[in-house]
Amino acid sequence: GFHLTGYNCMLSPIGDPVELSQGETVTPTDPNFFPATAAQIGFTPEGNIMVTIKINGGGQNFPSGSGSLNTYFIDPEDGTTSEDDLDQLVISDPPGAIPFSFDFDDKGNLLVIEAFGEGGAPTGMGQANLYVDGELVSEMGTGQPDSCWIQHNPRNSCVYTTNNNGGDSISSFHLEDAALKLVESEAATLNTPLDMDIHPDNRFLYALSTGHNDGTGQPRIYVYEMGCDCGLREVQAIADGLDTEDMRIEQDGVLFGVVGLGLY
Repeated sequence: GFHLTGYNCMLSPIGDPVELSQGETVTPTDPNFFPATAAQIGFTPEGNIMVTIKINGGGQNFPSGSGSLNTYFIDPEDGTTSEDDLDQLVISDPPGAIPFSFDFDDKGNLLVIEAFGEGGAPTGMGQANLYVDGELVSEMGTGQPDSCWIQHNPRNSCVYTTNNNGGDSISSFHLEDAALKLVESEAATLNTPLDMDIHPDNRFLYALSTGHNDGTGQPRIYVYEMGCDCGLREVQAIADGLDTEDMRIEQDGVLFGVVGLGLY
């Protein structure tokens, strides 16, 4: 954790680093990068930190291991946390579900997308889950593989997920009475999407496409207008300022792909 000085954006460390609790770990040989890394960090409505762990114990347990949602309670006095302040929700049904990202609805209920929640890794389909007071109350499949990011829009009570390698799409759901209903498995198509975010006015959704599988290697930011029926209408695709994969390999000697998107 850090203390942020507003006038000059300087960061000063607070407390000690906290190791992620991933169960018993060993050093694997040539670990699978995808499950070996944590996926998302963010704040809960109460101001605590949540981290998604795709596979407990590390990448060597892919594809059959369990994942978890780690919540670290923050001391309101000094902003610190510790391993002793951990509340861990283990996700093991099915094995290899791969909890990836999360969001909260306007009532503070937790939404989680699992990359392979329907059937488990590596061949299962994505699944969106709704938790109320820590209990799973609704689950609905995306019908697409490799679902990885989830966003809730309180304006139209809709939920959106990006579906990555092989999915190449965004799925839409309607959320009502603590239940998820799939509206469109492919509400929009775009190449190998990752992160996405919703504008504070809740009218527009922004999604990051890597372009990795379309032969161009050209990342793009896609902009969609969200309808009251959860539909998506593409209004812009932005490539400016985003180098192609070939350009990055030529410059760096290795491919470092685009991975994150945020609005401010």
